[in-house]
Amino acid sequence: MFVRGANFDAYAGQDIVSNASCTTNCLAPLAKVINDNFGIVEGLMTTVHATTATQKPLMARLTKTGAAAAAQLRTSSRPLPALLKQ
Repeated sequence: MFVRGANFDAYAGQDIVSNASCTTNCLAPLAKVINDNFGIVEGLMTTVHATTATQKPLMARLTKTGAAAAAQLRTSSRPLPALLKQ
């Protein structure tokens, strides 16, 4: 994986490469500057993406709920009995 401004100088003419994710492309140049000046011993990157219009809900029985399929929060006026059934 090569990111301009971080490690693109390591590219040696390979035919198949990965340009990394949008999150990596955003983080890598900043992480390089921090590492070059202060050093990074360990790091963790987390990314969260919203659902898209083309993603299908994982739980097929909830497909009729439309947009609410993305918010899988069970609701009940009697939560304890509903929880005990699971």
